[in-house]
Amino acid sequence: MEKRTDPYDGKTQTLQEMIQKYQGVYSKSEVESYFQSECTVVVAPKSKAGYVTPAAPSSVAPEMEGLRAWLKQEGYEKYLTQVQHWCEENGAVMLEEVQENWDDILPELKDLSPEVPKKEEKASKPSFAVAGLEEWLEEIDLEEYLEDVLEWCEEHHVVRLKEIQVKWEGILQDLKLKTAKEQLPGKKVSVRVLVGKWQGTYMALVLNVTDAGIRIKHLEDDFEETLPLDALGGGKYLLEPVDSDEEEEMEVKDLLRKGRLSVATGDGAGLELRWVKLGYAVDQVLPKPGQRDLHPGDVILWINGMSLLALDEDTVTDRFSEAFGDHVPLVAGKLSELMKHPMEKIQKEVQSLVASK
Repeated sequence: MEKRTDPYDGKTQTLQEMIQKYQGVYSKSEVESYFQSECTVVVAPKSKAGYVTPAAPSSVAPEMEGLRAWLKQEGYEKYLTQVQHWCEENGAVMLEEVQENWDDILPELKDLSPEVPKKEEKASKPSFAVAGLEEWLEEIDLEEYLEDVLEWCEEHHVVRLKEIQVKWEGILQDLKLKTAKEQLPGKKVSVRVLVGKWQGTYMALVLNVTDAGIRIKHLEDDFEETLPLDALGGGKYLLEPVDSDEEEEMEVKDLLRKGRLSVATGDGAGLELRWVKLGYAVDQVLPKPGQRDLHPGDVILWINGMSLLALDEDTVTDRFSEAFGDHVPLVAGKLSELMKHPMEKIQKEVQSLVASK
């Protein structure tokens, strides 16, 4: 029966054996195509008379799965036989054992062959590798995670791609948490509330990241809360770091606008307001009387001669009540965008806009 050598792991097998090996990974037709087009035919030696000489029983152990591919990736494929001998002598049966003991194997390779390349002369340990991982990550557009995934695999003693794929959701969450712990504390972030009453976007400062969640402080009012870890991937929340180059993309003056407050007898202004450090945030606008110049997500920074900027909640409440009236002038802007700018700059631009005609 015809046997061919699988270039992936170097094993020589019949078609049926290869179908069995890749069962659950590739379809039968895919394996048949791979067997015919990619695998090398094994030609049996012939005797002088032209007859096939029966192969003598071999004492060589089967080739370790993934060994050839890893050595090729690291530039050591020509030393496959020497590495196999080391494995037989030391009872190593898994690729992970070779990788962990590479510093011990390397001097033996140097003794066996004077032509070990300069890369090995430095006696440096090759990086941990998993055959097929880099290609798979490229397929799912996550190749930037390669080094982190390899580090995770080495730490958890995972050496097979199939095992990584089965555990992928958990691995990805671990990697996101690791990255968040390293990069987010002290950073300004944009938090989007995707479901519920308080849908919208606000700016926050990350105080800390632990296994319990992401501790943040709202920049608009200094309120602190802990977001669940799934905010890193978008559950109820979606948390995204704010690039310093993007923070002040729009000038403050372009974010501010003048307007008028509408107040109707019996209905008042029809606004649901909330104190923030920039003034009064508009959370809801009722149909009656309606507000032509105000929308949910806005903040009122100035009204009828009264600045509401950088004041405590009681003072803002008193000033707004004093200035309250139908058709009184105001200055407002998008809260989430204005929070990306320094308070001093906002105050200056509000004063300039109020003074202009």
